[in-house]
Amino acid sequence: MTKKSDIERWSDVVQQMNAAELPANTVPLHVLLGEAVDVAKFFEKYWKTQVDAQKRVTRLGLESAVPKDSKKGDAARLGPKTAEEILSLQRATQEAQTRYLLTVEKNKSPRERGKFLLGEIWATLSFYFDDGVEDERDEMLARIDAAHAGDPDTADALASALHDYATLGEKHRDALDGLGGFKAEFLDEARAVAAELRSLPAQAEAISRQAQEALLLRNKLAALLIERMGLVRSAARFVFRSQP
Repeated sequence: MTKKSDIERWSDVVQQMNAAELPANTVPLHVLLGEAVDVAKFFEKYWKTQVDAQKRVTRLGLESAVPKDSKKGDAARLGPKTAEEILSLQRATQEAQTRYLLTVEKNKSPRERGKFLLGEIWATLSFYFDDGVEDERDEMLARIDAAHAGDPDTADALASALHDYATLGEKHRDALDGLGGFKAEFLDEARAVAAELRSLPAQAEAISRQAQEALLLRNKLAALLIERMGLVRSAARFVFRSQP
């Protein structure tokens, strides 16, 4: 029997997910995929409760956060295989991202590339500005977010958003470069793509169905990954709540 790929393993779960209900992800994908490995390692190390020779508990494990009836809340979804599930979702998300990028390259559409660049710039800015302090940077990003919240799916609207976010990103170019795999060159490319989009005829092609499906698959898998990682972090905060 042929072993299922990581994407195939989660296909049934993905099909049941509602695209409209996917949570927003403000963490750059490269950062998320790296953190997933760290969370999986942490889980493996701290899953089991440790006891001494007299069977006295020396350190509670994450397993202690699982309710006895295994049906209450998110903690019920933790189990001995959670680390393996996180790594599987990490690989699946990476594979889906690669498929999406290859689809974008295959179609060579400035609209598709523009959507990719916009997502990368927005996610990286959001992550960089999220330092727990509300300041002018947060206000500037919020104003741009509000200005483009109701944008129609047109080339001109995408071009405008690319220009605005790239302009804000340029103010922090050095800090953003390399953050979670972000490339400062994306800012230059975003402005170039914006100009190309504005030169397209009014009936410019919409993003291809193939690219849409590839992007949606990636986003659903990333949402599942974030959810699993959140379970581990939540359990860790609870179990080790008495520790600094």
